[in-house]
Amino acid sequence: MDSRHGKVRMNVEGDRLSTLPDDLIHKILFFLGIRYAVQTSVLSPRWRYIWTTMPCLDFSSEDLHYRRFFKFVTRFLSGRNNQTKVHCVKLAFHEKDGHLFVERVLEFAFSNNVKRLNITCLYETENVGFLQGFLQRSYETPLSVYNSQSLENLTLSFTYSYTYRSYITIPPTWYMPALTTLNLLCVVLNAGKTTEKYDSLFWNCANLKNLTLKGCRIMDGSEYLNICHHGLSNLTLGNGLGGVNVVTPQLKNLTIRNWPGIHLISAPNLASLHYKDDDYGRLLKVSTDLLHLQKADICILQHSGSLQSLFSGLRLQPYIHNIVFLLQQLRSVKFLTLNLELVKLLSSSVELISDQPSPFTDLKSLKIYPADITIPEVTLSTEVKNFLLDSSQGATFTLVSHEEVRAVRNVASAENLMRKLQVLLDKWKENSEINTTDMEQDKAPMESQTATMHEQVEVENERAFPDTKIKWHFGDRMTHIESYWEGLNEQYEKGYENTGHTISMLREIKVILTKLPASHRDKLEGRFSGLCVEAETIMDNVMDCMKIKCGKTPNRSNVSSHELVTSPQRSS
Repeated sequence: MDSRHGKVRMNVEGDRLSTLPDDLIHKILFFLGIRYAVQTSVLSPRWRYIWTTMPCLDFSSEDLHYRRFFKFVTRFLSGRNNQTKVHCVKLAFHEKDGHLFVERVLEFAFSNNVKRLNITCLYETENVGFLQGFLQRSYETPLSVYNSQSLENLTLSFTYSYTYRSYITIPPTWYMPALTTLNLLCVVLNAGKTTEKYDSLFWNCANLKNLTLKGCRIMDGSEYLNICHHGLSNLTLGNGLGGVNVVTPQLKNLTIRNWPGIHLISAPNLASLHYKDDDYGRLLKVSTDLLHLQKADICILQHSGSLQSLFSGLRLQPYIHNIVFLLQQLRSVKFLTLNLELVKLLSSSVELISDQPSPFTDLKSLKIYPADITIPEVTLSTEVKNFLLDSSQGATFTLVSHEEVRAVRNVASAENLMRKLQVLLDKWKENSEINTTDMEQDKAPMESQTATMHEQVEVENERAFPDTKIKWHFGDRMTHIESYWEGLNEQYEKGYENTGHTISMLREIKVILTKLPASHRDKLEGRFSGLCVEAETIMDNVMDCMKIKCGKTPNRSNVSSHELVTSPQRSS
C-alpha cells in the first residue's frame, strides 16, 4: 500500500510541468518548434489541445523537405484555435522552398495582426561550385511584408558565407506605422528609379525607434542611402557597402562597424558613439555639433604590415588629418576610449597635432587599450598625450596593457565555453533521463514478447517444417526488436559524440584557465570544477544505462574528470 501510494505520489510530483500555467507552457513549446509542440498532444488530456492556442509560432524548415513541411504547416494552421491571436511568428526557409510557402505563412501572420515577425532565408550550400566567390544572387520578399498596420518588430535576414554573397531585395516604399524595431541583415536597399536618394525608405515608419543594418548594400545605380527620421533613437550600421547620410535629430546611440562613407549630418542629441574601422576606407564624417555626447569609443585598426605599404606618403597625411578632424568633432565627450593603434597613427605625424589645442574641454576619463595584442606595445608620445588631455587636467587616464586585454579576452572565452558546455550537459542529462525511463518501460514488454515469440516460433516451425530445425520468423516482434537495437545503436553513437565534445570542451577550458592570472583564474575555477563533477556524473550514468541494456554489470570509472581533461588526447 505504501509503495503504491509512493508511486502515485512520485508520478504526481514528476509531472509538475503540466501544472504550469498555459502562457509558460506556450513559451516552452515555442522554443521546441511547432513539430515537437504538436507531438506533445499525446502526453495527456492536459496537453492535447494546448498547442492550438500558442500565441508565438516558429515555422522552420531547416531539417525537413519543403513539400512535407508545407503540408505539415497547412495541417497545423487548419488545426489551430482561431479564437487565439498570434503575436509573434518566426519563419526560416530555404531559397528553393519558393514563394508559395512563404506567402502562406505571411498571409496567416498578417491576418492575425502579428506584432513581431522574424524572417530568415537560409543559405544553400549544395551545387555552388568553385566559382562561388564570384557569384551573387537575391531573393525578393513578398510585398505584404512591408505593408502592415500592426507590425511592431521586424527582422529580415539572409544567411550567407563571405565567399558567396546572397541578398534579400526589398522594395523602395514601406508602410508600417506601428513599427518600432527594424533589423535588416544582408539586404539590398532598393530605391527604385527615383532620384530622391532613399528619402522614402523609412519615412512611412513613423514610430521607428531602433534600426539595425548589417551586411547590407545599396542597389546598383544609387550612390547614397539617406536615413532621415525624426524619431529614431538607436542606429547600428555594420559591414555595409555604399555611402550613408544620417539625419536623425533624436538619435541617442550610434554604432558603426566597418561601413565606409558614412556622413553624420544631423544628430544633435547623440549621447553614445561606437565607431570601428579596419578597412582604411572613408572615415566617419561629422558635420554637426555633438553637444550632448557622453561616451565615445573609437577604434581605427592597423592591419599587419606597415602603413607605408598601404598608403603612399602623400595619402597617409590626409588620412591621419581626417582622424584628427574626427576627434576634434567629439570635443564635448566626457568618457573617451581609443585603441592604441590609433595613437600610433597620431604619433607617426605629430606635426599635425603639435600646434593644435586639445579639443576635449569636458573630458572626465580617457582610456587607451590595444585592439590587436599581437603587435608590439606602443609608447604614448608627449605630443599625443598633450593633445588628448591638456584641456582636461582633472580627467583620469588609463592605459590598458596587452596582458590585461589578453586576460579579459581569455576570461570571456572561458565563460562562453562554460555556457556552451552547460547547455550540452543539460540537454544530455534530459535525454539520458528519457532514455532511462524508456528502458524501464521497454524491459518488461521485451521480456514478455521475447518469451511469447520463442513459443510461437516453435509451434509455427513444427507445423511448417516438421523435419527441419529452421527457426526464422518475421513479423511485428522482429520489427520491434530491430527498432530496439537501432535505437540502442543511436543512443550509443550519440553518447560517444557527446562524450567527445564534453571532454574536448573541458580540455579547452582548462588550457585557457592555465593562461589566466591567478586573480582571474580563482574566480572561474569553482565553476569549472562543478562542471567537471556534473560531466562525470552524467557520463557515468549514461555508461551505466548502456551496460544495463547490454546485460553487463555497471561499474564506475576510477578516473575523474579532472584527470580526464589533463590526459593526452587519443589519436584518431
